Amino acid sequence: MLQAIPWILTIVLYTPAFINLYSARWDAIDYTHAYFILPLSLLIVWLKRHEISVIARNEATRQSRPTSYILHLTLLILGLAMFTFGWRWDYLFISTLSLIPLLFGICLFLYNKDLAKTLAFPILYLLLLVPIPIGVLDNITLPMRYAASVLSAHILTAMQYDIVREGLLINMGGHEIFMGAPCSGFRSLITMMSLGLVYIYFNKGKLSKNLILFVSIFPLALIGNLVRIIALCLITFYFGEEAGQGFFHDFSGMVMFLIIILGLIGFEKALNRKLPL
Repeated sequence: MLQAIPWILTIVLYTPAFINLYSARWDAIDYTHAYFILPLSLLIVWLKRHEISVIARNEATRQSRPTSYILHLTLLILGLAMFTFGWRWDYLFISTLSLIPLLFGICLFLYNKDLAKTLAFPILYLLLLVPIPIGVLDNITLPMRYAASVLSAHILTAMQYDIVREGLLINMGGHEIFMGAPCSGFRSLITMMSLGLVYIYFNKGKLSKNLILFVSIFPLALIGNLVRIIALCLITFYFGEEAGQGFFHDFSGMVMFLIIILGLIGFEKALNRKLPL
């Protein structure tokens, strides 16, 4: 019963931070994939609840060396210190990131290394909900947006369309298409990566196949985003900016996501022929 107290205190401690994240912060940085990270992590823990219960009760696997306890306590204190600093100075990145060492510290200090190993994936998976600072995010997405605008312009020019590109702005038939943040492909990339990691975690295939499958997410997501941008440019060219930036702009994102998933499934089937289970 006493071992439940640290978990309850952790929930109480981080509840305000997660309320902040779920209410506005993720939307502000177009980090909408993060909404399902915590539920998926908790689902994985729940599915492994029987294994976790057995390991947690196994006194024989507990660390007994004083040096081990010191290292585990240090990890626990580090997590608490990071949270305090981040919350005091309103660095949500640090206060959210502190959850990772804190959870590992609780598992190792109060239980055993086997429990920490069992919970390693759901704990590390929480890294995907940590809000990246806007400055860092811009440094990631801006080159991706520029690359998307260059490639789109080259492909449309090869398709015999009259294109004038100035930085992130594409002029096509008198219509201007600006490569905004959603056009970077970062959102679709990290969303597919988040789902792909869960799929690979439960996949009982070979490590080589799972690694190839994970790596394939990157080109699939980027190619899918490029196809979406070209389609938006063509819709804008033929039907006007209102059509391109209206319903089709939002609907194309869902279509692209579906195409990427189907591409991933098809790629896995091809891998199964080359790398059988």
